[in-house]
Formats: sequence, structure tokens, C-alpha cells
Amino acid sequence: MPQSIRRVITGFDDAGKSVVVDDGLSASTVTIDQIKFARTGIWQLDEPPTDTGAGSEPPGGSIPMTPAAGGMTFMIVELAPDASISRELDMAALGQEMTSKVPGMMQALDPSKGVGMHKTETIDFITVVSGEVFLKLDGGEEVHLKAGDLVVQRGTWHAWRNRSSEPCILSAVMVSAKGPDSA
Repeated sequence: MPQSIRRVITGFDDAGKSVVVDDGLSASTVTIDQIKFARTGIWQLDEPPTDTGAGSEPPGGSIPMTPAAGGMTFMIVELAPDASISRELDMAALGQEMTSKVPGMMQALDPSKGVGMHKTETIDFITVVSGEVFLKLDGGEEVHLKAGDLVVQRGTWHAWRNRSSEPCILSAVMVSAKGPDSA
């Protein structure tokens, strides 16, 4: 953990011909060791694109929980099996690690709603690439998802539970959007 993620990024050369501008491993991976969580940024836009050359690889070292207002983030998330995560977490150290590696993550969480329950002002387009996971909602529903399943997550309170013995890999595009609680 985490998996190496190869990105191929296309663009144009000076003559206007289509070319590969980057072919390599993403340098934008953060891990939260205590909970065996990994997040790899693939591409981000800080505002709606006005041309196809917009966006960049997220900076290494930290990946914000949500994209900039009006922007989007494309990422890969790796969820370890729940049983592999220690029940003896150092909560202070975990909070510091989350804050430094995924800015905004602590603010998105609400422990009173359940472990890992969080909400962002985004519409997320999620594909289960491999493994399986349960999507848990604060209304009590749980949906068992397997490889190939898709989710449109519309700013609701949710948590992920990997009850299997293998990691689950998700591909996600998060698009900034105002929620019903927004001013």
C-alpha cells in the first residue's frame, strides 16, 4: 500500500499535434498510516475549465479533501480492510496526520454520526475499480458495492466500510458544488 498509479497525460506540441506530455507515476500520494488509507491525486482544476489545457497534477505532500470552489479533483483512493486497522489508534497523532496530509479532512468528519462519517460540498463520481466496500449513509442504509459498480455521491453524509480481506480501490472525480446547508 499504496498502489503505484501510472498517469498518461496528453496535450499539444508547438505545432499543435497531439502528444503525451507526461507518462509516469503520480507524485501526489498521501497515506494516513494508522488507518491504512491512501489517496493519490491524478489531476485537479481550480476552476471550471475554459480550455482543454487547464489543470495540473496536485502538489506532492498533501491533497486537499475537496477541490477549490468551482474546481474538481480526480483521484484514486485505497481503503484497507477494516480488520487490518488497529483498534488502538493514537487519536491526537491521527488528527495531526490527517490535517497535514489531507487538509480539510478533519472538518469534513462528524464522529457523532459514526466512525468515518463525512460530508463534502461536492458531487462525486466514484467507480469501484477492485475489491468491495460498503457505502454507509447516516440514514442507516448500507449498499454493498463490488468492482465495476458506480456511485454518484451528492454531498450526503457517508462512510466507507471494507469488510473484506482485500484492499478496495476507488476511482473518484470530486466536483465542487454547494450543498443545501451552504449560504
